[in-house]
Amino acid sequence: MKQLRSILFLVAVPLVACSSLHTPLPLIDEPPAAALSSTVFVGYAQASLFAKGNWVPVPEYDYEFLLLERRFAGRWETIKEIHRRRPRYDGRGGPRDQTLYFAVRTSPAADGGLDLVAEGTLGFGKGHEEPGGGLVIELASAERGWFIPFDTIRIRQTRGPNKGRVEEVVELFSRKGGREIPFMKMQEEGMVYRPIAP
Repeated sequence: MKQLRSILFLVAVPLVACSSLHTPLPLIDEPPAAALSSTVFVGYAQASLFAKGNWVPVPEYDYEFLLLERRFAGRWETIKEIHRRRPRYDGRGGPRDQTLYFAVRTSPAADGGLDLVAEGTLGFGKGHEEPGGGLVIELASAERGWFIPFDTIRIRQTRGPNKGRVEEVVELFSRKGGREIPFMKMQEEGMVYRPIAP
Protein backbone atom coordinates (compact mmCIF):
# COMPACT_ATOMS: atom_id res chain seq x y z
CA MET A 1 0.00 0.00 0.00
CA LYS A 2 2.84 2.41 0.87
CA GLN A 3 4.51 1.65 -2.47
CA LEU A 4 1.26 2.40 -4.34
CA ARG A 5 0.91 5.74 -2.51
CA SER A 6 4.50 6.62 -3.41
CA ILE A 7 3.88 5.85 -7.08
CA LEU A 8 0.68 7.94 -7.10
CA PHE A 9 2.51 10.81 -5.42
CA LEU A 10 5.34 10.67 -7.99
CA VAL A 11 2.81 10.71 -10.84
CA ALA A 12 0.55 13.41 -9.37
CA VAL A 13 3.22 15.96 -8.40
CA PRO A 14 4.65 16.40 -11.94
CA LEU A 15 1.10 16.70 -13.36
CA VAL A 16 0.22 19.45 -10.88
CA ALA A 17 3.54 21.19 -11.47
CA CYS A 18 3.08 21.11 -15.27
CA SER A 19 -0.48 22.46 -15.11
CA SER A 20 0.66 25.32 -12.85
CA LEU A 21 3.03 26.53 -15.62
CA HIS A 22 0.13 27.41 -17.95
CA THR A 23 -1.05 31.04 -17.99
CA PRO A 24 -3.28 33.10 -20.31
CA LEU A 25 -0.96 36.07 -19.76
CA PRO A 26 1.97 36.76 -22.12
CA LEU A 27 5.32 35.76 -20.67
CA ILE A 28 7.95 38.47 -20.08
CA ASP A 29 11.62 38.36 -19.04
CA GLU A 30 11.62 41.74 -17.28
CA PRO A 31 9.39 43.38 -14.68
CA PRO A 32 6.40 45.06 -16.36
CA ALA A 33 6.93 48.60 -17.61
CA ALA A 34 5.57 51.48 -15.52
CA ALA A 35 2.10 52.44 -16.77
CA LEU A 36 0.99 56.02 -17.44
CA SER A 37 -2.17 55.19 -15.49
CA SER A 38 -3.69 52.20 -13.72
CA THR A 39 -7.31 51.55 -12.84
CA VAL A 40 -9.01 48.71 -10.95
CA PHE A 41 -12.66 47.77 -11.48
CA VAL A 42 -14.47 45.55 -8.96
CA GLY A 43 -18.03 44.37 -9.39
CA TYR A 44 -20.66 41.78 -10.23
CA ALA A 45 -22.20 40.52 -13.49
CA GLN A 46 -25.72 39.18 -14.05
CA ALA A 47 -26.14 36.75 -16.95
CA SER A 48 -29.13 36.31 -19.29
CA LEU A 49 -29.87 33.78 -22.02
CA PHE A 50 -31.89 34.68 -25.13
CA ALA A 51 -34.72 32.14 -25.42
CA LYS A 52 -37.98 32.31 -27.39
CA GLY A 53 -37.51 35.99 -28.17
CA ASN A 54 -36.82 37.11 -24.59
CA TRP A 55 -33.86 37.62 -22.27
CA VAL A 56 -34.15 35.11 -19.42
CA PRO A 57 -31.98 35.50 -16.29
CA VAL A 58 -29.61 32.56 -15.67
CA PRO A 59 -28.20 33.41 -12.21
CA GLU A 60 -26.02 30.26 -12.11
CA TYR A 61 -23.85 32.01 -14.75
CA ASP A 62 -23.49 35.25 -12.73
CA TYR A 63 -19.95 36.13 -11.69
CA GLU A 64 -17.84 38.45 -9.60
CA PHE A 65 -15.05 40.26 -11.41
CA LEU A 66 -11.82 42.08 -10.64
CA LEU A 67 -10.16 43.93 -13.52
CA LEU A 68 -6.81 45.74 -13.77
CA GLU A 69 -6.38 48.17 -16.67
CA ARG A 70 -2.87 49.57 -17.27
CA ARG A 71 -2.53 52.28 -19.92
CA PHE A 72 0.66 53.10 -21.82
CA ALA A 73 1.41 55.43 -24.74
CA GLY A 74 -0.42 53.97 -27.73
CA ARG A 75 -1.70 50.86 -25.96
CA TRP A 76 -3.21 49.38 -22.85
CA GLU A 77 -3.36 45.98 -21.18
CA THR A 78 -6.22 44.49 -19.21
CA ILE A 79 -6.20 41.49 -16.86
CA LYS A 80 -9.63 40.34 -15.71
CA GLU A 81 -10.45 37.73 -13.07
CA ILE A 82 -13.94 36.23 -13.01
CA HIS A 83 -15.33 33.95 -10.30
CA ARG A 84 -18.61 32.05 -10.66
CA ARG A 85 -19.56 31.09 -7.11
CA ARG A 86 -23.16 29.98 -7.63
CA PRO A 87 -23.44 26.32 -6.54
CA ARG A 88 -25.56 25.35 -9.60
CA TYR A 89 -23.06 26.55 -12.21
CA ASP A 90 -22.71 23.69 -14.74
CA GLY A 91 -19.29 24.47 -16.22
CA ARG A 92 -20.48 25.08 -19.79
CA GLY A 93 -19.05 28.61 -19.76
CA GLY A 94 -15.58 27.36 -18.85
CA PRO A 95 -13.89 26.98 -15.46
CA ARG A 96 -15.54 28.66 -12.47
CA ASP A 97 -12.44 30.80 -11.99
CA GLN A 98 -10.87 32.36 -15.08
CA THR A 99 -8.17 34.87 -15.95
CA LEU A 100 -8.74 36.83 -19.16
CA TYR A 101 -6.16 39.00 -20.91
CA PHE A 102 -6.58 41.80 -23.47
CA ALA A 103 -3.96 43.85 -25.28
CA VAL A 104 -5.36 46.96 -26.97
CA ARG A 105 -3.51 49.17 -29.47
CA THR A 106 -4.86 52.70 -29.73
CA SER A 107 -4.71 55.43 -32.38
CA PRO A 108 -6.25 58.95 -32.35
CA ALA A 109 -9.71 59.19 -33.97
CA ALA A 110 -11.32 62.15 -35.76
CA ASP A 111 -13.83 62.73 -32.91
CA GLY A 112 -11.06 63.17 -30.34
CA GLY A 113 -11.46 59.63 -29.03
CA LEU A 114 -9.42 56.53 -29.81
CA ASP A 115 -9.72 53.79 -32.41
CA LEU A 116 -8.91 50.40 -30.88
CA VAL A 117 -7.45 47.11 -32.10
CA ALA A 118 -7.81 44.39 -29.46
CA GLU A 119 -6.64 40.82 -29.07
CA GLY A 120 -6.51 38.44 -26.18
CA THR A 121 -8.06 35.45 -24.49
CA LEU A 122 -11.52 35.95 -26.01
CA GLY A 123 -10.46 36.78 -29.58
CA PHE A 124 -9.37 39.53 -31.99
CA GLY A 125 -11.27 42.64 -33.05
CA LYS A 126 -11.68 46.40 -33.28
CA GLY A 127 -13.51 49.16 -31.49
CA HIS A 128 -13.72 52.80 -30.50
CA GLU A 129 -13.41 54.76 -27.27
CA GLU A 130 -15.32 58.05 -27.16
CA PRO A 131 -13.69 61.22 -25.78
CA GLY A 132 -15.86 60.85 -22.66
CA GLY A 133 -14.61 57.33 -21.98
CA GLY A 134 -17.45 55.07 -23.22
CA LEU A 135 -16.27 52.32 -25.54
CA VAL A 136 -17.44 49.55 -27.84
CA ILE A 137 -15.25 46.62 -28.95
CA GLU A 138 -16.29 43.69 -31.16
CA LEU A 139 -14.21 40.51 -31.15
CA ALA A 140 -14.32 37.50 -33.43
CA SER A 141 -14.57 34.78 -30.79
CA ALA A 142 -11.45 32.69 -30.25
CA GLU A 143 -13.74 29.75 -29.42
CA ARG A 144 -15.06 28.27 -32.66
CA GLY A 145 -16.80 25.01 -33.32
CA TRP A 146 -19.97 23.19 -34.26
CA PHE A 147 -21.37 23.26 -30.71
CA ILE A 148 -20.42 26.86 -29.82
CA PRO A 149 -23.58 28.98 -30.30
CA PHE A 150 -21.87 32.33 -30.99
CA ASP A 151 -19.06 33.71 -33.13
CA THR A 152 -18.86 37.34 -31.98
CA ILE A 153 -18.40 39.10 -28.64
CA ARG A 154 -19.42 42.75 -28.23
CA ILE A 155 -18.27 44.71 -25.19
CA ARG A 156 -19.95 48.06 -24.40
CA GLN A 157 -18.63 50.06 -21.47
CA THR A 158 -19.87 53.29 -19.93
CA ARG A 159 -18.64 55.15 -16.87
CA GLY A 160 -20.75 57.32 -14.59
CA PRO A 161 -20.44 61.12 -14.58
CA ASN A 162 -18.32 61.03 -11.41
CA LYS A 163 -16.04 58.33 -12.96
CA GLY A 164 -16.53 56.27 -9.79
CA ARG A 165 -18.73 53.56 -11.35
CA VAL A 166 -18.51 51.46 -14.48
CA GLU A 167 -21.21 49.59 -16.42
CA GLU A 168 -20.40 47.05 -19.08
CA VAL A 169 -22.52 44.77 -21.25
CA VAL A 170 -20.86 41.70 -22.78
CA GLU A 171 -22.97 40.24 -25.61
CA LEU A 172 -22.42 36.83 -27.22
CA PHE A 173 -24.08 36.45 -30.63
CA SER A 174 -23.72 35.03 -34.14
CA ARG A 175 -23.84 36.85 -37.46
CA LYS A 176 -25.77 34.96 -40.13
CA GLY A 177 -27.24 36.30 -43.37
CA GLY A 178 -26.60 39.91 -42.40
CA ARG A 179 -28.38 39.70 -39.05
CA GLU A 180 -27.41 39.16 -35.43
CA ILE A 181 -28.65 36.11 -33.53
CA PRO A 182 -28.29 36.76 -29.77
CA PHE A 183 -27.21 33.99 -27.42
CA MET A 184 -26.20 35.42 -24.02
CA LYS A 185 -25.35 38.70 -22.35
CA MET A 186 -23.69 39.65 -19.09
CA GLN A 187 -24.49 43.00 -17.47
CA GLU A 188 -21.61 44.12 -15.29
CA GLU A 189 -21.68 46.89 -12.69
CA GLY A 190 -18.76 47.89 -10.55
CA MET A 191 -16.72 50.45 -8.69
CA VAL A 192 -13.67 52.18 -10.18
CA TYR A 193 -10.49 52.57 -8.11
CA ARG A 194 -7.48 54.67 -9.09
CA PRO A 195 -4.18 55.32 -7.33
CA ILE A 196 -3.97 58.49 -5.23
CA ALA A 197 -1.34 60.89 -6.59
CA PRO A 198 1.61 61.33 -4.17
